[in-house]
Amino acid sequence: MPDAEGDWPATGRAEVLERAAGRSGELVLRRSGPNLEVVAGGTFLISSANTASSAALVTAGLPFLKDIAALRAADRSLSRPGIEMLIGGLGLGYSLDAALAECCVGHVTVVEYEPVIVEWFRRYGGGRAERLAAGETAARARVLVNDVADVMRENQGAFDLIALDTDNGPDWLVRESNAGLYDEAGLALAHGALRPGGVAVFWSPERYDWFAARLATTFSQVNEVTAQDHIDGRCHEYTMYVGRRDAD
Repeated sequence: MPDAEGDWPATGRAEVLERAAGRSGELVLRRSGPNLEVVAGGTFLISSANTASSAALVTAGLPFLKDIAALRAADRSLSRPGIEMLIGGLGLGYSLDAALAECCVGHVTVVEYEPVIVEWFRRYGGGRAERLAAGETAARARVLVNDVADVMRENQGAFDLIALDTDNGPDWLVRESNAGLYDEAGLALAHGALRPGGVAVFWSPERYDWFAARLATTFSQVNEVTAQDHIDGRCHEYTMYVGRRDAD
């Protein structure tokens, strides 16, 4: 977990690489030791030290989609076979990269609220940015600058897997309006954007019984998957909440 100043323990003083006015306030891209970090409106958002939990946001949901993935792969009538995925929040691109590495993922849409985050990723993302560009060329990936709630609202029943990492969990928000993603109406919106049998995954810094209970009022099945990041010799555990829609 980052501390109150937004720094990971023992990373030392951070070097500011970029600073820009964003839609949520000031955005800062900085380097702390070997890691890139993004701070939005004074709130720590993401670090490249969090690669494992960022990837787990994607991989936590895939075991629940094995049957769907197999059916899609075998259906030659589909113009785009494979799992259709939506990721809320580009960040430093580790969730996206994990999705593109999965052969069962046919197409992934990433929705990023801040245009400059997309610009920074394309400039500083290295191999991850190159793999995104290749995915865009192959019509396997796209990045939208938008509010993920609006994208879900406009694409009901469109996705097999929705992975949401727009905040530092359901009670540590980058912007207050994101609270609507985690209330009953927001969960119903995500549920409605899933295809039958699909899953929505929510990144959380820790276990929240109240959030699991809230998910259970909307989704037919709720699971918790633990992910670990090892930072400066310390193990940090995070929880991925996986809510599943009935297969109908």
